[in-house]
Amino acid sequence: MLNAKILFKEHAVLLNCKIKILVISDIHLGYEVELIKKGVNVPERAPILAEEIVNLGKKTNTKILYILGDVKHKIATASNFDLYQITLFFEKIKKWFNEVNVTLGNHDGGLKKLLPSSVNLTGSRGTIIKCDNEKISLFHGHAFPQPDSIHSKYIITGHGHYLIELKDTIGLKFTEPIWIVGEINRKKFSKNYQKNKESIPKENIKFIVIPPFNRIVGGISIDKAVENSIILKYMIKKNTKLFLEDGTYLTTFSNLIKFNPTK
Repeated sequence: MLNAKILFKEHAVLLNCKIKILVISDIHLGYEVELIKKGVNVPERAPILAEEIVNLGKKTNTKILYILGDVKHKIATASNFDLYQITLFFEKIKKWFNEVNVTLGNHDGGLKKLLPSSVNLTGSRGTIIKCDNEKISLFHGHAFPQPDSIHSKYIITGHGHYLIELKDTIGLKFTEPIWIVGEINRKKFSKNYQKNKESIPKENIKFIVIPPFNRIVGGISIDKAVENSIILKYMIKKNTKLFLEDGTYLTTFSNLIKFNPTK
């Protein structure tokens, strides 16, 4: 993918524009509270995740960060614990990154009131940036992006939390996070914006679905990906590839039924 490097193991995308940009998604601060209520003892995640992100910024020498939604886990409301975690998280993040941008996800109810003033916030439709004269649409994935996204060369999104079930040589089944990298049909996708009468490029839009940066959150089966995604409804299955988090290529979406490793 031109101007973009997928950091598979890190659950991040590095955009090599005139200035480097690091893109991640789905932090889900406060998810450990849900686990603790179920009797699972999990350390506080905010400082751990912040340190991982800062280390990745240092490793890639990147000073601009985009978080594509679901900064917090509690959906509709925000608690005092959310405020504490979010404040701690961004204090640590800002020690390295000069610019931090957040797009709203479906879990980010009340987030606006909790974010430090130094963090740039955009709505659920996300934002469009220019990278070497190419438009890249960045948004969470639970809502349609901005109308101008139909002119984007690339779309990068999160939200999915997609998993694939695999089986080892002795028959033990386990699940792994999945990267989805492919193309969507620009013509069909653009029909969502009927008011936009401008001509659109002929080539398809390339896209990436990033797995959650917070690795302890749950997910859904890749088999249910299309019905739960705004973007994947328009993908070209034969041109859309599935990768494990170590970068291993598995198969195309069109071949997923044949691949079916658990049967």
